[in-house]
Amino acid sequence: MSKGSFALLSVVLATAVPATVNAAQFDAKLKNRAMTSRHLAAASGSSVTCLTWEARALLNRIRARFGNVEIVSTCRPGAKIAGTGHPSRHASGQAIDFRVPGKKGQVVSWLISNHHNGGVMTYRDMDHIHVDIGPHFVALNRPSGRT
Repeated sequence: MSKGSFALLSVVLATAVPATVNAAQFDAKLKNRAMTSRHLAAASGSSVTCLTWEARALLNRIRARFGNVEIVSTCRPGAKIAGTGHPSRHASGQAIDFRVPGKKGQVVSWLISNHHNGGVMTYRDMDHIHVDIGPHFVALNRPSGRT
């Protein structure tokens, strides 16, 4: 291992937060209040390296079509769907929350027409778009489950 690689690895390991702490902090921040996607981004992971190849491929298609994509959230180990207790696709690297400033309607329309290997969702009290890999569905202007 080169000296530079070792230094980078040391920084990554020194700044890493255990998944259980991150999940607990995330749950605490979301409990009993509505969240904007900016709050969500601050409370969760936004790395794309944790995504499955299918999710990365979808993200690459979105970027190729619309340019700058602001990642809000990707992988969140232990993540549950609000109000259900069911595992979220974020827990397995199969979901991305993101925004494309000034193009939300265009992006959602394009996803509805072109993304058939998973879901597309928007929330009435959040400003981001959720996409995932799995069963096909479209859910627009949904309540987030966070009150």
